[in-house]
Amino acid sequence: MAHLIMGWELGYGMGHIMPMRMLAESLLQRGHQLTFIVRDVTAAQKVLHDLPVTWLQAPQVRYQPWELTRTDCYSQLLGNIGFNEPVKLGSSVSGWTALLKALKPDAALLEFAPSAMVACRILEIPYVLQGNGFFCPPPFADDFGIMQPKMPAAVRRAEDTALLDSVNEVLTRFQGKNLGHISELYAAAQHTILASFVELDHFQRGDTQRFSGVWVPHQSAKAVWPKAGKNISKQAASKRIFAYLNARPGVDKVMNMLSRSGVPTLIFCGELAEKYRKPFMTESCQFLDGLVDMRQLAQEADLGVFHGNHSSSALFLLAGTPTLQLPLYMEQLMFAKRVRALSAGEVVTMDQPNRIAEALTIMLNADVYTNAAASFAEKYRDFDQRTEIHAAADALEAALAL
Repeated sequence: MAHLIMGWELGYGMGHIMPMRMLAESLLQRGHQLTFIVRDVTAAQKVLHDLPVTWLQAPQVRYQPWELTRTDCYSQLLGNIGFNEPVKLGSSVSGWTALLKALKPDAALLEFAPSAMVACRILEIPYVLQGNGFFCPPPFADDFGIMQPKMPAAVRRAEDTALLDSVNEVLTRFQGKNLGHISELYAAAQHTILASFVELDHFQRGDTQRFSGVWVPHQSAKAVWPKAGKNISKQAASKRIFAYLNARPGVDKVMNMLSRSGVPTLIFCGELAEKYRKPFMTESCQFLDGLVDMRQLAQEADLGVFHGNHSSSALFLLAGTPTLQLPLYMEQLMFAKRVRALSAGEVVTMDQPNRIAEALTIMLNADVYTNAAASFAEKYRDFDQRTEIHAAADALEAALAL
């Protein structure tokens, strides 16, 4: 059997490593040896501790907040975090090549790991990509990774060229084969496992390839809903809201709205210390301290409130539950717009508290959102993540000839 590297380089949160773990379980059952190289070893400890695998720290991509600019295309995204500077890119690629040379894998499965892709090209290690649509942009040179359609084509081509020059300088330094266009780095993947649904694809590539849906582990803990507040209507008292929020500027206003609404509400904000939760805790608004069964919660809720969280929002749609999206980053905004395009949600930015309050009220009382979410749920009523994970493992083995 084969020795596979499972690499994760960019991004935060369990949404990267959880799907990797779920695919790893299937690959381990087939007898493959797995070594994880991950951005966050603390997350790896939590997620992988019971699997017969090794995990190592990935070379860190470091940048300062003031280095970030607008992100209108994928080359600009990577350029913003240092990939258009050969010295920075070369240091992370050097780290990956050293690890890969020492480990001598047969192939790699990569989740949002562009430096690792460059290293694999240098060492001629075949690789497969995994992730939602944002992490696996369509590998077409003409419109590579467009996030803002109004971005002038000449500006986008200049960003592509700048990134290409940097990558090729690093490839030349390590005696790797140069690229003709930066998109070729993604086209060179032997296979791409798209962990999303076609309607929710950030880049709207259509059904040109298989979408494997979202993979979310089952949790045994059940959510306990608070009761409704006093002096609210029977209709409002019969509703339930779940909010998955990040501790960012402006989120206190959202929690205050939810707390004062009187509608039975559960909030998960893992980064928020308990002392900062207390002002928002009422008989109708409570906080979750840990992971719960999200599928059951999605079925019991009438509305989800998210920052463009891909997997959690998809679970709510599979349950026929609409969502209000409050995106913080371009990736989340792109996804939120796909939810709105289904009529299964609304999109409001965090700097518009009045519109957030209005959207909460409208969405709890308008059937159009629930009906649209129900249509999505009906289309995918036979979706089974176990079947999709096994199919993904089959496809990976076939693509890599394992």
